Amino acid sequence: MSLRNNTSHLVRDEDRVLQPKTPHSLRWHLSFSYAILILVVLLISGILAFFFSSQSIDQAAAGALKAEAGAAQTNVRSVLLAHPTQNGSWPKPLTLKVIDTHSESENTLGIAVKVFDLQRQTLYETKSPQPLSSYVLPPEESFTAAMKGEFPADVIDIGPAKEKIRIHVEPIRQPQVNAKGETTGNGKVIGVLLTAKTLQAEERTKSTLAIWLGVSALVALAIAAIGMHFTTKRVLWPLSAIVQTARSIARSAHTGNLSQRVRRPASNDEMAEVVDTFNDMLDALEQATRAQRRFVADASHELRAPLTIIQGNLAFLQQHVHELPVEEQQTMLQDAHSETLRLARIVDELLLLARADTAGALPPDKESGKREKGKHPVEVERVLLQLVRQVRGGLHSEGSSLQLEVGHIEPVRVNGDEESVRRIMVILLDNAIKYTPEKDAVSGLPGKITVSLERKEQEGILHVKDTGIGIESEDLPHIFERFYRADRARTRQGTGLGLAIARTLTEQMQGKITVQSTPGIGTHFSVHFPLVD
Repeated sequence: MSLRNNTSHLVRDEDRVLQPKTPHSLRWHLSFSYAILILVVLLISGILAFFFSSQSIDQAAAGALKAEAGAAQTNVRSVLLAHPTQNGSWPKPLTLKVIDTHSESENTLGIAVKVFDLQRQTLYETKSPQPLSSYVLPPEESFTAAMKGEFPADVIDIGPAKEKIRIHVEPIRQPQVNAKGETTGNGKVIGVLLTAKTLQAEERTKSTLAIWLGVSALVALAIAAIGMHFTTKRVLWPLSAIVQTARSIARSAHTGNLSQRVRRPASNDEMAEVVDTFNDMLDALEQATRAQRRFVADASHELRAPLTIIQGNLAFLQQHVHELPVEEQQTMLQDAHSETLRLARIVDELLLLARADTAGALPPDKESGKREKGKHPVEVERVLLQLVRQVRGGLHSEGSSLQLEVGHIEPVRVNGDEESVRRIMVILLDNAIKYTPEKDAVSGLPGKITVSLERKEQEGILHVKDTGIGIESEDLPHIFERFYRADRARTRQGTGLGLAIARTLTEQMQGKITVQSTPGIGTHFSVHFPLVD
């Protein structure tokens, strides 16, 4: 009961790990971050746009004001030339018809013109009904500078109605005619010209511009945020699908449901690569799980048979030890001992494969030329010839008519350990001897096994050919799996681990093992070893 409770606690803890605390948090964080970024960009763009637009509006107002001042200067000069006076006196009354006509037709510009003498008496002001003409006075500093013949910079003042006023002040000089009859303005200062413009329209334009920029920024921000939200939702949906799939698999892990996959997005981008990698991982996990289950089932089957015989014989002996003849007792003990040896051999082979799975294989250091730790160059031809001599002796002592022939042998040196190379050869020769009849049932010729060794490019290749029963095509992809035995091979004694061990040892040496077979004709195994540089 406590174990069940502990298991349920583990499952609930696992669910808590897989369950996100804030669903869709990544999508919201991305949308919020991009919204903030867009807001900053829009804010900076709006400020710059407003600044440069305001500069343009102010420059346009200054240009209009100076143009009006230039027209007034021209009109004043023409009046003074038409009515010449002495000692800087002015014609009274001063009439500037051009300015009057211009002011009457262009009074929407909000420009007022005034002319003062050196005693600050008003000689002229625009006749158009402009409110500026009633209260605009030249600033003291500007008026003093203009009386000295200087052109002071424009000033911004605040009128009675709290509106901004731009004021331009410049001196008026007595016009002179030179010897060529040309009019010049190099005479002495006789007055001051004041041109003023209300900036009410410009300020209204700026306010409208600011409002439109703000509204546009808010609208753009809202559209961008909504678009970014749906875009991130569309782009990141594979992550949600991966989470849901992983959560579903974790919850159904006890049932072994690993067949679920995440639908691949149509776009060929990084997210599609993530989905492909996740699905590949699920494929590998599913295959590994199937292999593990098959391995457990096969191992249980292989271990059960000797254990059943051992248990049955010992139990029978324990109950009838005094009733059985000594010869039968020895036979039963011999059978139990034989099955014990078989069981020990299976366990040793399983331990070897387990060590290979956990240890793995390290690639050689190609740059430094150093060999892997614990491995040395092995002369494969020497190991092969020594093993062939031993196997021939064993076949001869057993009276077997099988022929073990040596084909073309070339010197081959590989990086590994001699025991692993020898074990690979033993497994292949043992299989060839086991599944090759001593005489062909049709031709009557003795069975033949041929071994050879060749160098090809950067590989040393060991060949083991036989004229045995062969392997069916549907069995070939599985013969290197643990405990797999084809139907035709189940009549022979064995554990089904030999070829799996041979492939594991070969891969540990960065090699590979291949097989070609035709049922009834024979089998050809090839082991490819990388040569020592």
